[in-house]
Amino acid sequence: MRTDPTQFTLPENTEGIAAANVTGYWVVRSSGTVVQVEAAHGLGHPPVSAASIALWTANPPTHRFFSESEAGLLEICVEPITPQEGRSPWGWFLVARRWDENHLKVLTNLTEGRVTLDLHPAATLTSATVHTRLLPDWQGRPLRSLQVSYPPGIEAVPPWPGLPGLAVFFGFGLLLLSGLALSLHRWVLRPLDLIGASLALDSAAPLAPLLAGQDEFAGTARRLEASFTQRDALKREIEERRSIATALLAAENDLRRTMDERTRLGRDLHDGVIQALYATGMGLAGIRALLPPGQNEASERLNQCRATLNEIIRDVRNFITGIEPEALRQQSFTQAVQALLEFMQSISPSSTQAEIDEHLAGQLTLNQRANALHIMREAVSNALRHGAAEHIQVSFTRTPEGDAALDISDDGLGFTPGADTTNRGRGLENLAQRAADLGAIFTLRSEPGQGARLRFVFTLPPKS
Repeated sequence: MRTDPTQFTLPENTEGIAAANVTGYWVVRSSGTVVQVEAAHGLGHPPVSAASIALWTANPPTHRFFSESEAGLLEICVEPITPQEGRSPWGWFLVARRWDENHLKVLTNLTEGRVTLDLHPAATLTSATVHTRLLPDWQGRPLRSLQVSYPPGIEAVPPWPGLPGLAVFFGFGLLLLSGLALSLHRWVLRPLDLIGASLALDSAAPLAPLLAGQDEFAGTARRLEASFTQRDALKREIEERRSIATALLAAENDLRRTMDERTRLGRDLHDGVIQALYATGMGLAGIRALLPPGQNEASERLNQCRATLNEIIRDVRNFITGIEPEALRQQSFTQAVQALLEFMQSISPSSTQAEIDEHLAGQLTLNQRANALHIMREAVSNALRHGAAEHIQVSFTRTPEGDAALDISDDGLGFTPGADTTNRGRGLENLAQRAADLGAIFTLRSEPGQGARLRFVFTLPPKS
């Protein structure tokens, strides 16, 4: 586990450490970089150099040692900070206590002797009335010596093994462990508790205290918050897609009902209206046979009525064909074209020929197929009714550019494009509108007596 120094907030007073009889504490990385400090007497940096601390990973110091500082002699207790067992220390926790005059007085009261510090440990002596203890630095080298002197006749009692000395150092160790526990709770356990609460509640709200930091816990909190945001966005997207799918299903059902209704209407028109028109035409033919000789005008009018009925029948058949979309689903495009041409031939005898690229036709959408068939029906009908064509050719091929091309040509009477088309009705306008619906470029070539050629070029949908 790595921790960023900006994770910690430096205290602005030292009342807490003064009350605990501690000069200060430091949290440093294994590289020697200071992460946290709280110290009195102006000790803003650890009492051991960063270069020395960097050596501790390979050569750990003793649990307790001494160091000289600008505040005087310091007794230092050190503990490694190891987030995972068996791993190298992430850093070190140092607690220092100053051996000043007040502290020496405390030791004097505890030992009931005279306590002094010798700056030259090599020159110290030990006798029945003087007890000397060397005070080592972090490398174990003598830094100073502590001398406890007793009046003559009183045996020297070592200050460390005795109960009062042990009480002092046990208290100091307890203080060190307490500080370490508080630090771990603040810097490790509390962030983990907040992250655990966030996962348990399935909410980013408990992460608020961590999000303002810059350490790895803050980064983890931000990533967890982002995951909650992405999850909520995904839930909304799923709900929206479900709503869209439901709407599409409803629209498909409505369309199916509409298609079924149109199919039923086509059958009713075929079985009812067309049969009634046929019967009417046969009745007119019977009436014409009953006319006495010389009734040429009446006979001609009856013929005109029969011709009008035949025209109505053709229009109704065209309409029926246009409202029967199920043929597009049940037939291939080539079959649909052949059925259309056969139907048109039954109305007006002619020779037709079709050339269809079925592979290309397989790329058409249902809407494109319907529009292409409507265009062919309108163009062939115009060629037969207005052009009196005897031969009609239909082709559906791919252009060199990769687009689809629908061509309809005939050998009919032809006409001059752009001339008055009042007598020809709205056929060309319908074709232009169908071309727009298909997204096609519509071109027309025709001359009187030379028939006509219609070309529709449009883009196919991309292959899925």
